[in-house]
Amino acid sequence: MTELVDDLPPRELAELRLRAEQLVRDGEDRPLLELVRELRTDEQWWVHLWAPAVAVAARRLGAPNAIALLEEAVAAGLSQPELFEGELEKLFGADAAWPSLRERMRANVPQPLVELTDWPEPGPALPVELYTIAPDRLAPLLARLPRPSPSAWETARRMLAWVHAQWDHANDHVEDPDALNVLERVEAGARFACAEYSIVLSQALNAVRIPSRRVDLRQADHHVGVGRGHVVSEAWIDDLDRWVLLDGQNGSYWVDAGGHPLGVRELQRSAEVPAFVGAGDVEPLTNAQAAGWFSYFASASTTGYTWSEGSFAPVFQEQRTIRTPRLLRDGDLAYPRLSAITTGIGGRGTNPTVRFTHAHPYGTGIRLGPDLLHDGEWPLDLTPGVHELTATIVTPYGETAPQRFSYVSRSSGR
Repeated sequence: MTELVDDLPPRELAELRLRAEQLVRDGEDRPLLELVRELRTDEQWWVHLWAPAVAVAARRLGAPNAIALLEEAVAAGLSQPELFEGELEKLFGADAAWPSLRERMRANVPQPLVELTDWPEPGPALPVELYTIAPDRLAPLLARLPRPSPSAWETARRMLAWVHAQWDHANDHVEDPDALNVLERVEAGARFACAEYSIVLSQALNAVRIPSRRVDLRQADHHVGVGRGHVVSEAWIDDLDRWVLLDGQNGSYWVDAGGHPLGVRELQRSAEVPAFVGAGDVEPLTNAQAAGWFSYFASASTTGYTWSEGSFAPVFQEQRTIRTPRLLRDGDLAYPRLSAITTGIGGRGTNPTVRFTHAHPYGTGIRLGPDLLHDGEWPLDLTPGVHELTATIVTPYGETAPQRFSYVSRSSGR
């Protein structure tokens, strides 16, 4: 028999426990009964272990106080007869008091002192890899960008319109995926394609601390032909609590019938062509144009991941390999909710604590109710009653969608 305790007992108590455990294991009933006075001093183990153990020993020796010892244990809260692997039932099952004792032991199971009823948890997902500019290039890139607004979504829309307006589309490319390089060459008269819009937009969004990735879209039968691919950006928008696809070349984003911006996974599941909405003063596309761009959602890769529910052709347009660090079956694994919070438990004994962590790349802390938690453990308020709180991640654009955390505290373990 083993028991986990928060603190090691005093040496004398530890030695008493070891001696008594050995006697129980060896079936040394009489020496065990001789230890009853000392065993009663073990307040933690007497009721649940030693009292029923000495009752068993007394019954095997035919002592008249056997049932009284068991009654004492039950009255004090014994609730684990299974620790004795059927020995109590075998020795006391024929007693008239046994049915009542058995029911009382079942009723002795206490309610927990603290019981969590709901808590934040992240769900299945893989780590996010962002599409960022090199750290030493960040400051000069920021100096070129529009100032962010307090809203992540408004900032993303403004950035989308700004990037779209930097140059007119042409089928040229840069070898170095660096937003500053693209912008400097545009100033010198160069014009680029969808990939370069995605480079600038993705790195610009990350520069203003909006998590963003590059997305390669492909039509069906992408292994053959030309013009089968399109490159866009996607961003996690704290205001919307979702990933949103942003098309820098077209200066547009997709929305559902209710006007809610859509991400790659929703677009891949859509049976009908959604609306393709221009950001800022960008002219909206016609229905025919939107339908043409919608055809590119047959296959997709985002920074770090490619997925295919069925078979997958790894060669694009008979020319190049679709390189990816991870090929998945389930694309949803590449789209974690960045507002998700992980709950951990700590503390000692009857003073539990919780520790909340998150995977938001630009989160600066977690707010639990009125408290801002930067690090460390949060002790639970054990005032009796129901405690209802919300946890949010603090970001440069405010706080993410609230996650529920609730628990019940009781004045005692009964």
